[in-house]
Amino acid sequence: MVAIQKKIIDFIKKTNIIKKINYNKFVFYFLFGLKSQFGRLKINIGANCLVLSQYPGAETKGLGGLIAQYPKNFEVLCLTNGSSMLSEFAPRESASIKKQQFIDVMKQLRIKGYKIFDIDDKTLKNHYSTFKKIDISEADYIFVPNVYDNNIDTIALLRHFKQIIKDKEHKENLKIIMYESDFPLCTLDYFADISPIIATKKRMLDTYYPEDKYPNFVNRTLGLNAFRSIQHGCDFCETFMMFTPDEFLKIPLI
Repeated sequence: MVAIQKKIIDFIKKTNIIKKINYNKFVFYFLFGLKSQFGRLKINIGANCLVLSQYPGAETKGLGGLIAQYPKNFEVLCLTNGSSMLSEFAPRESASIKKQQFIDVMKQLRIKGYKIFDIDDKTLKNHYSTFKKIDISEADYIFVPNVYDNNIDTIALLRHFKQIIKDKEHKENLKIIMYESDFPLCTLDYFADISPIIATKKRMLDTYYPEDKYPNFVNRTLGLNAFRSIQHGCDFCETFMMFTPDEFLKIPLI
């Protein structure tokens, strides 16, 4: 395998394809499995953290433990209402249930701020006029879902977010952090040890995915956190990839 990778890299160097395609570090790591830095993610006192979630529950799957550790630092915006998430209910009823679940989880944490938008699932691409009203000027960290999640609203969220990064005022030292929700990240920069708070994350997930309707869903989700922790001397961790705005804008979207 190493020999094959070396041949591919040698070929790319000879053809100068890297400069032609302008791969950023994310895609380069994806192709060749290069080792990135792997530090502990710590949120400083007073830091403003904004989470953009593509549907109710995505924020909890990806960084529920981190939010639970720093609730006073976080604001969570859920961009769609979950109208198609409960197939046994009509869209309006599904949206009402998922909205209440989101509110219950946020209240449980006593989070700094939260909002769920009344945008139907799979239609976020048509709502940039709503998205662009989001204020990012005071954020020190903005958390967004994995760029390679196979979800139409994730793609729309990231496209809209790229646009407001270009158009709106933001801090010079803003960091954009990608989290895992529907699919694991292909490479990692940072981790957060959530072992002390894992029971809280489980309760959060149970609110969205009760065992009687989603057998083993919560345990399987936490299984990823357990797997990620193997090399860090803890029991559970959440993992992330961090970008500057300039780096993030270079990431090619599907």
